[in-house]
Amino acid sequence: MEQILEHFKAITAIPRCSYHTTQMKESIKTFADSLGFLVQEDHVGNILCQKGKPKICLQAHYDMVCIGDTQKIEIVMDGTLLKAKNSTLGADNGMGMAIMFWAMEHNDDLECLFTSDEEVGLIGAMQFSLPLKASNLLNLDAEEEGEIYIGCAGGSDIIASLVLQYTPLDEDAKLYEISAFDFLGGHSGVDIDKKIPSAIKALGYELLKHDVSLIALHGGERRNAIPKSATAIVSSKTALHVEDSRLHVKSLEKGAYTHFIDQSSAIIKALGAFAQGIREWDRALNIPSMSINLGIVSMFDNVLRLDCAARAMDDKNLAILTHETIAFFKALGFDVKQEGWHGAWNPETTSFALSVQAVMKEFYPHTAFKAIHAGLECGELISRQPKKIEAVSIGPTIRYPHSLREECDINSVKNTAVIVQKIINTYKD
Repeated sequence: MEQILEHFKAITAIPRCSYHTTQMKESIKTFADSLGFLVQEDHVGNILCQKGKPKICLQAHYDMVCIGDTQKIEIVMDGTLLKAKNSTLGADNGMGMAIMFWAMEHNDDLECLFTSDEEVGLIGAMQFSLPLKASNLLNLDAEEEGEIYIGCAGGSDIIASLVLQYTPLDEDAKLYEISAFDFLGGHSGVDIDKKIPSAIKALGYELLKHDVSLIALHGGERRNAIPKSATAIVSSKTALHVEDSRLHVKSLEKGAYTHFIDQSSAIIKALGAFAQGIREWDRALNIPSMSINLGIVSMFDNVLRLDCAARAMDDKNLAILTHETIAFFKALGFDVKQEGWHGAWNPETTSFALSVQAVMKEFYPHTAFKAIHAGLECGELISRQPKKIEAVSIGPTIRYPHSLREECDINSVKNTAVIVQKIINTYKD
C-alpha cells in the first residue's frame, strides 16, 4: 500500500490537467522504459506499454479535471480518506495509474495502456490506433470498490452560442451583481442523481423573477461538472432583492458598464427553462437512463456560449436527447453545434467478466455486475481493435470526483490492488 501511495503522490506532483499533460506523458514513458517495457505512443498521446506475453491489459487515463488550486495539489489525510486542500484530488484516474505503476513493478507479463484527455470527451480512447496483445482489458476508472462494471453511458456535448447585440444603459439604471457560489459541485454523471443543486440553474431561476437586463454572465467550471458558481451583472429600473437565500446581491457603480445585452430575455429564458439533471430512469440498472448538465456559461468577444453534457445508456436515447437540446436552444435564437459524441458501452457478461467476479467475491461476496451513468473508455477502446477484446471496469472508492470535495478511500485502494494482482495471476500460464 505504501508503494501505491508513493506512486500517487509522485503522479499528483506532476501537472496533468486535460490538454496540458506533456510532462505526465513523458514521466509515464520514462517509468515504463526503466522497467523494461516496450513503450509506444500513438498520434494523440496514448501510451501503450508491453512486456512479455500479456493476457491482461490494465488501462487508465492520465489527465484529470482541474478545479481549484491544482498548480500544486496539497494532499490531506483524513482518517482513511485522501483529500486535497482547495482543489480536486485527481484520484480520478490518478489512483488507477498508481495501481498500474505498482503492478508494472511486480509482473513480467503485462500490458498497460495510459490514455489521453479522457475528461474532455474520451479523446484518446476514440482515436486509439495501436494493437493490443492481450485479449482482456481491465479498466481501473470505476469509482466504487466491490462493483464490476460491464457497461456505461454514451455522451454528447452540445454547444449553444449567441452573437450579442448591445444597447446603451439608461442614465437612471441601477446595476447589481448577483452571484451563486460555494455550491457543492459534483460529477455530471455519477452525481447527477444526488440532488446536487446547480449554481447556474439557481441563478437562472432567480433572474426569471425580476425585470432585469443582462450586462455580463458567467458560471460553471467544467462541461462535465455540476456548476458550483455563477455570476450575473444586471441592470434594473428598481431596487433588486433576491429571493433565493443561497444567492448574493450587491449594488455596483456604473464604471465600465455602459451597455446591456439586447437578447437578455432569450438568455434568461434559456437558463430558467433548461431541464437540468435526470430525464429518464433505468429501473433494471437502477441508474439514470438519460441526463443532461449545463456545465458552463461564458462570454468572450461579444459571444455568449453555453456548454452542455448529455448522457444516455443507449445510443438511440442519446441521439434523441441531443436533438431535443439542439432544438430547444435554436428556438430561442441560439446557434448550436454537437461535438464529442461517444457511444454507450452495452453491458455484456463475458467469460472475462465472470473471472473478475470470481476473484472479487473473495473480498465482496455479494458483488454484482453493473453499468454506470458516466463515460468509461472500454467501449471505444475495444471497438477499435482488430480482434475481440473482453472488457471490465473496477476501481477504488472515489467520492465527489470533479469537485473540491473529491476523496478517495485508502482501504478500498488496497483491496483493489490485491484484486488486480489476483486477476493477473488467474491468467498466468
